[in-house]
Amino acid sequence: MHESAFESLGLNFIIFINRDGEIIYGGGYDQEAEASIPIPADLRRQLTPQSPLMQFPHLAYHHQGLIPVKDKLLLVIVEPILRSDATGPAKGALLMGRYLDASVTETLAQRTRLNLQIHSLTAQTMPKELAPVVETLTAQGQDSKSAMLIRPQSATALASYALWRDLYGQPQALLQVRLSRDIYRQGQISLFYLGIALLGSCLVFTASILLLLDRAILKRLLRLSMAVQHIGRSNDLTQRVSGEGNDELSQLSHQINDMLGELQISHQKLAEEQQKAEQLLLNILPAPIADELLQTKASIPQHFDEVTILFADIVGFTHLANRLSPINLVALLNQIFSAFDSLAEQLGLEKIKTIGDAYMVAAGLPTPRDDHAEAIAEMALAMQQVTASLQAESGEPLNIRIGINTGVVVAGVIGTKKFIYDLWGDAVNVASRMEASSEPGLIQVTTATYERLKATYQLDKRGYISVKGRGEMETYWLRGRRPEGLLSSAHLMAQSSQTYP
Repeated sequence: MHESAFESLGLNFIIFINRDGEIIYGGGYDQEAEASIPIPADLRRQLTPQSPLMQFPHLAYHHQGLIPVKDKLLLVIVEPILRSDATGPAKGALLMGRYLDASVTETLAQRTRLNLQIHSLTAQTMPKELAPVVETLTAQGQDSKSAMLIRPQSATALASYALWRDLYGQPQALLQVRLSRDIYRQGQISLFYLGIALLGSCLVFTASILLLLDRAILKRLLRLSMAVQHIGRSNDLTQRVSGEGNDELSQLSHQINDMLGELQISHQKLAEEQQKAEQLLLNILPAPIADELLQTKASIPQHFDEVTILFADIVGFTHLANRLSPINLVALLNQIFSAFDSLAEQLGLEKIKTIGDAYMVAAGLPTPRDDHAEAIAEMALAMQQVTASLQAESGEPLNIRIGINTGVVVAGVIGTKKFIYDLWGDAVNVASRMEASSEPGLIQVTTATYERLKATYQLDKRGYISVKGRGEMETYWLRGRRPEGLLSSAHLMAQSSQTYP
């Protein structure tokens, strides 16, 4: 590269580097000696493919700043080498650099019209009195790249200092700018006289304004404030403040009345929304549990000695899911479970949850009842009838498998988001196992449930079956009501609808 190019551009180095960090073309030039110079080895080591100087986050990105080269500082700009249409990927990089020497500093001072000095932190010529300044700026600049320190030099001058960091984030130079304090001194004098003038004016105007304010505004404003406070204490949003006249205070009174009207409407809407929220909570949780949550913001788990739990599952649901569209499948599930919900409400049972095609309901909680087993038995028999009716209506092969168990459970609300009322205990697990080991179209019950139903319901002994986690268990099939139990079952339905509305 010809020396005239370096002289016209005012550069010391122009280097072309490929993506592998190899210098394809480049050279150096000493502007003072007007002679070519080699590319320093220290600069070559900073042009590897892994160097930050060779990393470009996007095609329009370039590096511009300061880097150390031996005991000197080099101002560089590194641009990615692109195609003629400015598209990538980058083939390499172009580096252009100029040593930060006295001539560059003088040029910067002339262009900025500032008394500018640049001290290299690694140079031996930096004044010792600047060492505390460097330490202070280094401590301040650990979390900020724009730390600045201003110190007065005398009554007529002050100095501003800033660290100049290289492209690697390390401080390399100290910028020092000296400024005259003539403007500051003149400003102090002007400010003093201005303050005296303002003080005198303020004393005169303050007395006049206070007198006018007291007569025209303050008394009316006090009455308006007292009226607003009275409405706030009474919490009666139907009251209004008086606002006679056409001035700003009268307009304020009208705006307050408009605001009170809007607050009254908002209060009414809030009460309606609160009622809807409470009703929604009652659809999610039992009424006693919902009341407890509303009053105490928490629900204490409860222990129940005798509860009967029912699990039901739709047989062949996977086949239905493969054959029906998702919308039709969900509509069918909704029709089935809505019918089950209606039965649970009629019998005063507590629906716990649905999981996929499984349905869980319990009796004897949150309000204990003596006929919990009978109520669940009626629910199971009615579920069979509903399923048969829906099968005939829809034409789909619907069948359910039901399991029932009676025992001790703990019930409560879990979670703080989308919380549910759930049951825990061995009795719940056994009821689930009864459903899993039952047969399509049949109702399997445990011995505990059998003992409570045998007097009024027809049950057939199934025998011993292997139950996961429990070993061998004796179970029974619930077939229906005994003839003498038909009247009591009708009475149970009527009583449940009255006791558990």
